[in-house]
Parts: sequence; structure tokens; C-alpha cells
Amino acid sequence: MISIRVVFPFIFALQIFVAVGLTGAIAYVSHMREAQDTAKEILELIGNTIDDQLYRFLSLPIDLTQVYADGLRSQPDLSLDDLLEPRLVKKLSNGVWTQAQMTRWANLSIANPAGQNLRFDRREYGKKVVKVSDIRRGGAVEWRLLENYGKGGAPLEVQEVVYDPRTEAYYQDALAKGGLVISPIHFSPLLQGSAPVVTVAEPVYGVDGRPRAVVSSDIYLAGISRYLQNLHLPNSSIAFLFDAEGRLLAGSRGPFPGSTPGRLPLATESTDPVIHATASYIGERYGFLEVPDAESFKYVRGDQHNYVYTDHLLTDRQFAGLGLDWRLAVVIEESDLIENLITGIHSAAWLSLGLLVLAVGVGLWTATGMIRPILTLGKVAAALEKDELDARHLDIRQLERDARRRNEFGELARIFLRMVQEVRARHELLEAQLEQLRVNIDETGTQAKIRQITDSEFFTKLKSKARRIRETRKRAVEPPARTFAEHEP
Repeated sequence: MISIRVVFPFIFALQIFVAVGLTGAIAYVSHMREAQDTAKEILELIGNTIDDQLYRFLSLPIDLTQVYADGLRSQPDLSLDDLLEPRLVKKLSNGVWTQAQMTRWANLSIANPAGQNLRFDRREYGKKVVKVSDIRRGGAVEWRLLENYGKGGAPLEVQEVVYDPRTEAYYQDALAKGGLVISPIHFSPLLQGSAPVVTVAEPVYGVDGRPRAVVSSDIYLAGISRYLQNLHLPNSSIAFLFDAEGRLLAGSRGPFPGSTPGRLPLATESTDPVIHATASYIGERYGFLEVPDAESFKYVRGDQHNYVYTDHLLTDRQFAGLGLDWRLAVVIEESDLIENLITGIHSAAWLSLGLLVLAVGVGLWTATGMIRPILTLGKVAAALEKDELDARHLDIRQLERDARRRNEFGELARIFLRMVQEVRARHELLEAQLEQLRVNIDETGTQAKIRQITDSEFFTKLKSKARRIRETRKRAVEPPARTFAEHEP
């Protein structure tokens, strides 16, 4: 049989553990789930914000191309046969949209069927630059300040290339489609180092239906990277773009993509460990062609937990249907995203664990205090049974202390103490009666032994013999007396 001193505290502590522990566990799991949901919501919000900002950045070349093409259509009499003529260049540069939208990463090109190309740019020098080329003169690209164009003097720079805009894919696609197109990623010879770009192009036709020019604007991948780097993201987070083939297009940190001339690196080949790990995980889990829209997930890299938000870029915008099949990935370490929240949850969990231990300890102490009076009653009853109970017994003293309690245990102790006192009183009375009975029994036994002796033949003979001796002695004494009586005068 298992002792109550083991069973009762165990059951009491188990109940407290289950009640407090289960409540704490449910609260911890619920809070962690809420924290993860919050993290995903924050991550999705950041992803949507980046998507909106990229839309404003990437829509600029489209707006610039469309507005300027519409401006040329509104001037059907404006001859574009010689794009390099200074007065025409000055007139074209005075367009409101050209002046207003020529930010550092903005550019605008006009190419005509004769193979001439006129480009307004300000990227390399920070000032408005005109890049002109004429395939009839060899196709070399000359860089000149817009404000000095037509005034003679040496160009700022000359690119010794053979550039014919008519052979470019964007030019041919725009004429083939007859409307706005976005080219695949290509390496533009108009840029230093033949940097990777995407070209937005739209044709302009004359009243006779023949093409007058193709207006275009380049989207620099390096410019997208620079734009992402200027976003205010958490320190350990990163945003990067990749295409359906898994090529890294732009990133918010690290070197610009396309550092190898003529080749875009794969995201899985990135030297940035976060991009490398995230791209590898996406490629293994989904495949770059099948990345879902607005998907949030979490993966572990070493000891670091990362939250990732992926989405197709600008699919519901004016880019839809233009072939810009890019994906956006935003990665934020858990420590930066919900570190304070996780820390608070863990602190609450440790506090709950401490309270659980305290509650179990208090429960054990309470259970021990509850069963101690019962154990004391048992010990007193055992001592009473063995007749080992006296006023100096430790358990009877503890029972007397328990009797002073003002609760059910005290009442029970008082009743039991009165019972002990009555038992002890009856025991003492019984002892006295037994002693008296013992004396009576001893007296009766003595009388019986005496009767046994007096009733024996030996005692009868001895008694007769003693009587005879007394009589003999008496007769021996009586004659002299008689004699004295006879001689008396």
C-alpha cells in the first residue's frame, strides 16, 4: 500500500502542475502563433511597400516613353530624318516631361529609321548629357553636355562601338508589335561597361503609316539595386529581385548584379550568405518558375530563423502583359522582426515556469501541512495501542499544538485528544481495578492454601498431638496444686 504522505502530495502537485502548466503552455503556443502571424503581416506589409516604391521607380521610364512618344505624335510635321541637327536636339530637349523627369537614373532615347540615335542622359556625370550616334558615320557614340551641344568642341567621351539601334531587339519588337514593349534583360552598349538593362520602347508612326522613330528608355538593374539600398529596411534584412531562371537582378546590399560582363549571376551563386541561402531554399521548395504570389514562409539558416516574403513583381500593374517576369524576395531575421515580442514571450514563459515551480512547492508544502495532522493522529493511535503514550511523548505534544488550530484539523485534534485522555483515564481505572482484583485473588488463594493445609491428615494428627502435649503438660502441673490443697489447715 502506498503511503498517503506520498500519494496526497503527488496528486496535489500534479493537479497544480497540470492546471498551471497547461495554461502556461497554451498561452505560450498561442502567443508564439500570434507573434508568427504578426511577423508575416509585418513582412507582407514591408513587401507591399517595396513593391509600391519599385512601381513608382520602374514606372518612370514607361511614363517618360509614353508621354514623349505622344508628344512626337502630336507633332506630325516635325521632321525626324536628322536627329543630330542641333536645333532639333534643342527642341526635343525642351519637352516638359524630358526636363521634369530627368532624374539621375532617367534617360530617353530616340532612334530613327536612318540608324541615328539621340539619347538624353545624366547618369554618369550627374548633368544632362546627350549621347549621339549615327551608323552612317561608323556608329561611334559621342557624349556631350546638353548645354554645349552644337557649339563645337571635343566631346566628353567617345565610345568606339558600332551602334545601330535598328538591330536592337527592343527596336524590332516595338515595330513588330506596334505598341509599348519591354525588352528582356540585355547589356546595353550605350552604357559604360555594357551594364545590364531592360528597355521600354514605343514606336511613333507618320501619317503615311511609316515609322518615324522609336522612343525608348532604359531601366538600369544597377539603379534598381541602388534604389533598394536607399530604402529604410531593418539592418539584418535584405530585398532582392530574381527572374524565372533564378538570375539575381538587383539587391539591397552587396555588389550590383552583372559584375561579370555579359552575364548575370544566379541568386544561388551570390556571395551574400542570406541571398544564397534564401535562393537555395526557394529553388528547392518551389522552383524559381513556380514561386507563388504573396507567399510568406520561414526557414532556418544555422542558428538564425529568417522570415521570407515572395511575390511576383508588378503583376497587377501597367507592367502586366509586358513580359517583366520578375520576382521579389524580402528576407528579415526573426531577431530584427519580432525580437522584442519573442523576448517578451520567452520572459513570460520563464516567469510562468518559475511560478509553476513556486506553485508546486507551495502545493507540496500545503499538502504536507494537511497530511501532517493525520499522520500525527496515526502515530498517537499507534503509541496508544502499544501503551507507550505518556505526557512527554512528542506526538502527543504535537497533537496538543494541533488542537489549538481554529479549523477542522484543530477540531479533529481536540476530539482525538479528548478520546486519548478518556482512554488513558479508563486505562488507569482498569489498572486500579486489576490491581484490586489481583489482591483479592491473592487473599483467596492464601486462604485456600491454609484450608488445604488444615484439612490435611498430617495437620489433623499434628493438631491432635499438640493437644495431647498441652494436656500432658497441664496434668504435670496440676498434682502439686492438689497436694497443697490437701495439706492446707
